[in-house]
Amino acid sequence: MAKTISRLNSTSFYACAVWFAGCTFVLLTTGCEETRPVVTYTIPLEEPDEFKSEKSRMLAAMVPLTDQVWFFKVTGPESAVELVRDDLRQFVEQVSFEGDEPKLDELPEGWRKGGKQTQFRFASINVDTPEKQLDISVSKLGRQPDWDSMVAMNVNRWRGQLGLDNSDDKWADGEPIDVAAVDDKAVWVDIVGDGSPAGGSMMGGSMSGFPSPPNRTTPNRTTPNQTTPAPSAPASPSALPPMPPPIGSVAAGDADDIPPMEPDPRLKFDRPEGWRDGRMNSMRMAAFNVGPDDRLAEITVIPAGGDLRGNVARWLGQALGSVAPEEVVDAAMEAALDVNVDGRDGKRFILSGNGEDDGTAIDATIVPMDGGMSLFIKMTGPKETLNEQTQKIDEFLKSIKLKM
Repeated sequence: MAKTISRLNSTSFYACAVWFAGCTFVLLTTGCEETRPVVTYTIPLEEPDEFKSEKSRMLAAMVPLTDQVWFFKVTGPESAVELVRDDLRQFVEQVSFEGDEPKLDELPEGWRKGGKQTQFRFASINVDTPEKQLDISVSKLGRQPDWDSMVAMNVNRWRGQLGLDNSDDKWADGEPIDVAAVDDKAVWVDIVGDGSPAGGSMMGGSMSGFPSPPNRTTPNRTTPNQTTPAPSAPASPSALPPMPPPIGSVAAGDADDIPPMEPDPRLKFDRPEGWRDGRMNSMRMAAFNVGPDDRLAEITVIPAGGDLRGNVARWLGQALGSVAPEEVVDAAMEAALDVNVDGRDGKRFILSGNGEDDGTAIDATIVPMDGGMSLFIKMTGPKETLNEQTQKIDEFLKSIKLKM
């Protein structure tokens, strides 16, 4: 009996100890805890100078030569661009031309030709500075009848890229520069900005005489057969859109970094069955991919300039892989089809190289617009794919509605 009582007493003692510890814990974690005071922090809205990125600077020259305009342009951190300013200006002033092309054999010390000549860029010049390597682009564009308007359009496009508002001044604050090789006054541009476009997107409009479109964001995939623009803010009616990069070039070589965008809201159309979203950039109002992966063709809609024959000759050169003879260009001009796009008369060219089904072919429609500009609807790819898409291109052209 004594053993039993002793065991019970021991058990009760430990049970009481556990109960007491539990009560103590509850009291400490509830009734004894003090409420922490609310602390208000004041955060400055101005970004400290040490965290601000350096401003961007652009130097550019527009040099008119007969029916073409040559562009020499560099963009980069303000401090780096300052190091090449004097050399670039002197180079432009003294540049000479052989035929209708600038001679780039003799470059300033430290300059070297880089990259390959492309459809859109005649040459790239690399310049090493202590800050970073800069890329001077050399390209050309067909000259428009109204020189002052063409200059202002390009300069305002560049201003937008640097976050600056459009300028209503002559040449949008560009200034004359004497270039020994040409009779006309060339234009020099030197602008500095924060590197992001005024009012939003870096993309802006394509090269054209049309007002800049609203910002375009990632495409809405819920309506496969109809465009559904989702602008975040309306564009200023007075905004001048960007000109295209000189004939064929990817603007400033930045194409790989451009995010997906919706088709330009000023362009309405019905998408033919089987046309897939293509790669958009700041030049393109719409883009599509068609055909199987092993013979893919690309369709683009781009506002651009340049004379009709010059563009046809260039496209034939792409299809043939060499400069097109004059008689071949003449034949292509004669064979052009008459088309009508949203009440505007245009020409459609179906161009191909040698061979029956292999090789590259181009189906291009040119629709004249206001201000000496044109709308280019162009499909490029294997001949077989283009032949399969001929009827769908017809349907697409008939469906286009322009809000410009």
